[in-house]
Amino acid sequence: MLKRLDLNKDKKGAIGILIFVCVLFGILLIGFTAAIVVGIIDIVSDEITPIMEDLGMAGGSNISEYAGYGFGTMNTFVQALPWIVAAGYVLALIFTIVFIFIVGYNPHPAFIAFYFALMILLIFGCVLVSNMYQDLYSATDDLALRLQEQTILSYLLLHSPFIMVMIMVIGGLLMFTRQASAEGSGGFGV
Repeated sequence: MLKRLDLNKDKKGAIGILIFVCVLFGILLIGFTAAIVVGIIDIVSDEITPIMEDLGMAGGSNISEYAGYGFGTMNTFVQALPWIVAAGYVLALIFTIVFIFIVGYNPHPAFIAFYFALMILLIFGCVLVSNMYQDLYSATDDLALRLQEQTILSYLLLHSPFIMVMIMVIGGLLMFTRQASAEGSGGFGV
């Protein structure tokens, strides 16, 4: 009889752990970048909208009215953008925990030390990003005022070391304490 060849059986390495940590750090960097970009877009929108709405008449057309429709609507969207970005950031962090359930990754217990090393590395990265954001947040320029208006995202980025540690602890507990499935498709039954 032909023996079934199962290439994935008992080959649980550290790639799932690396992907999990890289996704968390990527979310942090995307959130940092998005906060700054939204602040810059808000500054530009606040400068352009009044100018475009005061253009006046050109021939028989009221350009100010048309600009008010276009730029006024765009300004309304820009004012809501910090809340949209903050909601996306929170949902991305929640998805990382849900992702562990979906994938069902169950690494060998020997990788716990590797997981703790990556957790410490992620904490250092979070502290660096949080300190950079703190410098931008506590300044007195226009960008700092816009970042201070983004209350939820600013709070999440300033407290990112604690938040990421909690996600890493919960993720580690889910990964390393999951029981092996009955079919024998992975896991070590820790």
